[in-house]
Amino acid sequence: MVRIRALDVATPSDTEIVMTRVFDAPLGLVFDAYTRPAMLRGWLGGAEWTIDICEVDLRVGGGYRWTWHNAKGKQIGERGTYREIVPGARIVAASAFDEPWYPGNCVEAIAFASQGDATVLTTTLRYDTREARDIALNAGLTRGVTESYARLDAVLAMSTHAESSRAG
Repeated sequence: MVRIRALDVATPSDTEIVMTRVFDAPLGLVFDAYTRPAMLRGWLGGAEWTIDICEVDLRVGGGYRWTWHNAKGKQIGERGTYREIVPGARIVAASAFDEPWYPGNCVEAIAFASQGDATVLTTTLRYDTREARDIALNAGLTRGVTESYARLDAVLAMSTHAESSRAG
């Protein structure tokens, strides 16, 4: 059974959103789920979205490109450039969505930390302005992240089960 944890959301400054979530999986597996396209395809995006493009060039100066579509024919895309990568600990990227109404110039810092057999994931989004931060919040950011993380729980549970089956 997959245990669903709550997403903790804070706005510590006028330009930041900090989201923290615990996953019942080892840190290395959670890091892989964030950096390997084969795993990203299984969870990245809200419940109503299907990922079409999932490209990752995981190196400082490299980038990522993701696009999704929904059943209503709407499409969205995101791209970013990696600024810092510390395997198993931290990823920092400058990112932007393709949609002109969605705020750009976001720097996303993702921190991974072990907590026993679990992993604490803390994502800090820094926008240029309070208005940009508020647009992101009002556009359903936290709902989408919550839905994505529920899907990630399932991917992690399947991967953990597969690893324990191979070991046993």
